[in-house]
Formats: sequence, structure tokens, C-alpha cells
Amino acid sequence: MLSYKHGYHAGNQADVFKHICLIQAYKSLKRLNNSISYIDTHAGSGDYDFKSDYMSKNKEYEYGINKLENYKYENQSIKFYLKVLRNINNSKKLSFYPGSPSIMSYLSDSSDRLLFYELHNNEVQLLKKHLAKKINSKVYNKDGFEFFLQKIKPKEKTLVLIDPSYEIKDDFEKVVKVLQMLDVAYQNVTAMIWYPVLNIENNDLFIENIRKLGSNRITRIELPLKKYNEEIGMKGSGIILFNGSNFLINNMKDCVKELFQIFKDENCNIKPKIQRI
Repeated sequence: MLSYKHGYHAGNQADVFKHICLIQAYKSLKRLNNSISYIDTHAGSGDYDFKSDYMSKNKEYEYGINKLENYKYENQSIKFYLKVLRNINNSKKLSFYPGSPSIMSYLSDSSDRLLFYELHNNEVQLLKKHLAKKINSKVYNKDGFEFFLQKIKPKEKTLVLIDPSYEIKDDFEKVVKVLQMLDVAYQNVTAMIWYPVLNIENNDLFIENIRKLGSNRITRIELPLKKYNEEIGMKGSGIILFNGSNFLINNMKDCVKELFQIFKDENCNIKPKIQRI
């Protein structure tokens, strides 16, 4: 939806969860490959200032990155994520929250190829300005769901982040179709698909539609935050991993348990899930 602005939600619990997983996904691929391609299907503008009108309106970051900023424990995935954010900010105190384009631009080296898709014209212009000096990046003002039409090289290791707004109900159906396409035709792709948990009935249906694909390469990682019931509203979020390595999945197991303890409401009635589907 072209009216959607990620700035309203930047730095919330879902962003923290998603970006920790993204960093670990990149690290898992670079352990075995000198270079990879990265595709971001719904890239946004790149950075989000905590003092901006968008972030100030709902202040969702207060329940996300702010709760984690003084993290004192030992989970290495969380500690490395915080190190990345501080290095991008060039400060221990964060003044802006970096989106996935900034995180991947920071992590990648010149041998990697980064492709960013964004439909919103204003967001595209901001992202192009933000990445102007990044010689390994290209920005496309196109529908990111069509990334596979021309940009994936069959023999090249590729990481894809699919992170739509889900304000359009068809986004859930598009995700299932993308997974089906990947399972049939793309052996060298690792895909991360973020999704919101809005109510238990719709969430169960979404997961069941993915299960019906019959793939043995799909893992569900779900981080609940509030009580799962029939009411509409954000109750948590999840990531569907396609071709996720054991290294990545194992790193996320302890991380998700720890995020759950930090972020959950006291009335949350369900535990995190990490399972093949």
C-alpha cells in the first residue's frame, strides 16, 4: 500500500526480531561464500530518526529497541545486533534506527550485490540518496514481489528479505505463491519472510497454506508478545525461513527465547515457536 510508512513502526519489537535474524542469515551465508546477492523486496527509506514525526507519533520503538539498548546478558546474536546499530550510528547512544538497507550496506563488502525494491516514490528518493555512495547497491522503484523475474542468478547464493506491510490482504497469498515458486525453481536462495500475527484464526490459516506446499525446506520462527485470541490486533510476529541453515536456525533458537522474556506482556499465553512446517 503506497500510503504505508514504516517510520511509524521503526525500531519496534518486530524490527528488532527481524533484523537480528537478517544479520544472522547474512553471517550464515558468508561463512561459506565469498560473495552473495541480497534482495530487499520492501526496502523503505533506509534510516528512521527517533525525533521524526513518524516515529514520535506512536513511539513503538519504546517497546522495542529501547528495551534492548541496555542489554547486559550473553546472547551473542543480540549483542552483535546492538554492536551493528551502534556502529552505524557511530555512537553508543542511538539517534536513529537503521532499516534493513542500512544494516545490509554496513555488513556487506564490495563483492556482494545488493538490490533494493520500493514502490513508494518518496521512500525511493530517500533511499537512493542514502545509498548514493554505495557502489554495490541498486534501487528499483518496482513491486518487490516480482524480484525473481530477472534478478536472481541460478548459481549465485542469494538472500532475500520479504517484508510487506500486509495492509493489503493479498500480501499473505503472495507470500505463499513466492514460497511455492522458490521451492520449485531456486535451490540457491535463502529467503526470510516476515509476517504479523494479527489474530489466531488468520494466522493458523496462513501457516496451514504454507504447510500444504509440502516443502521440506521451510522453518517457522514465531515470537508472541500478547495473548493469542480472536480479537484483531498485533499479537506478535514471525519469520518464515526458506533454506535456512542449521547455523542460522540454532542461533535463533536461544535468541528468540531471550527476546520473548524481554518483550512479552504478562498475559501472553503462548510460547515462541521454531519448527519445520
